[in-house]
Amino acid sequence: MSAPGLRELSVSAGGKLAVDIGSTVIKVAELSPDGGVSTQHFFPRDHALSISEQLTQLLGKPSSSTDAYTVSICSSANGGLRVGIICLTSRYSGTVLRNQSLLAGANPVFVCTYAELKRDLPPVDVLLVGGGIDCSDPGPIERLMADFKPEDFRFGSLIFVGNRHLSNLMRSLAPSATVVSNPMASTLTGASDSVFELLRNAYLEDIVHKEGVSDLKPLFRCSVRPTPEVVNLGFQRIVSNRSRVPVSGAAILIDIGGATTDLHYTTEIISDESVNRPPFAASVGRYVFTDLGIVASRDSTMVRLRTHFRCYELLTLVVDEKVDDVYRQLREGEWTAPPAILAYACLFLALERFARGDGPGLPSARLEKVSMFLLTGGAAQMLSEKRIAQVVGLLSRNTVPPAAIGIDRDYRIWIDGIEPVDSASQPR
Repeated sequence: MSAPGLRELSVSAGGKLAVDIGSTVIKVAELSPDGGVSTQHFFPRDHALSISEQLTQLLGKPSSSTDAYTVSICSSANGGLRVGIICLTSRYSGTVLRNQSLLAGANPVFVCTYAELKRDLPPVDVLLVGGGIDCSDPGPIERLMADFKPEDFRFGSLIFVGNRHLSNLMRSLAPSATVVSNPMASTLTGASDSVFELLRNAYLEDIVHKEGVSDLKPLFRCSVRPTPEVVNLGFQRIVSNRSRVPVSGAAILIDIGGATTDLHYTTEIISDESVNRPPFAASVGRYVFTDLGIVASRDSTMVRLRTHFRCYELLTLVVDEKVDDVYRQLREGEWTAPPAILAYACLFLALERFARGDGPGLPSARLEKVSMFLLTGGAAQMLSEKRIAQVVGLLSRNTVPPAAIGIDRDYRIWIDGIEPVDSASQPR
């Protein structure tokens, strides 16, 4: 495929482009003056070229004049930062740190307390160590922290985000640790966005390091944002009635990717009995299943599907071959699931675990309260609304009326998140 230039994309002076850089595909959307989508283009990622070289080929070199087209860019090309969290309590300080990590586009891999420290935890890019409010009498956390041994963990960088009066203790235990302000401050409110800002910057630095995005900012005169953050912002605009995507009532957005499956949800669906809960007054939450995906996480998805007690029920809904044969081959490890079947499996497994609260820090949800299930991302384009409704029906049979199903075919949610508020706040 020959790469179109700016002339072929027909972007006029003063026009707007939105660009999403993925590991395998680059999306380019031309935006109309009212914030709508004029056209969209999808280009395979050419790894023989740097990101800036390929975008210059696709879009042309931007003009230096003030009326040149403008570009908004986000990237998920490196799959997101892997974050580990060590905290005083998983329900309070762990929840604050996990939520700020999620909103920054990072992927929490584990959340554990000082009393639960283990040596066999998976490696992470960033290890967050925190807990407690800022008080001069730290109580038992000082004794618990004293037993913390950084050498027992595998991480790229260690960040201390706890009680500021214990920062010297942390520096003595880990001289290379970076200390940032405590997001819980002295009031348990989680008012500080220090962790969000730190991880967002670290995410972007990681993108630049791995994917060579550093030339984009001066070349296109724009910043680069994490795609998960952009999608979450788009979802927030949907549920606050500032989007062209129509949603009424409680909603769940599922973004199925190659390495992860992201849930974005309105918090009224969380069960009153849930041990883990989003922060008070939060209207939207997010959770990342780091083991569910259709490419990098394919093997772990297949294992979870093969061993799930409702695997056969799911297969009867989503496979077109003889189900008994597929089920037998899957159980014996001889069946290679097509990408669409893997995507249905990610959808089912994520929602089933969400209903049970089966994940570190994951609340339990009442799926029968959901008015609409939305799917976005490349994997969603392979699925059908009818089969999605059937999969959802396995988990919430008694919902009357049944929840609506929507697939973000034109990536409207991504565009609502990447564009300024003014362009996304037009009346529906």
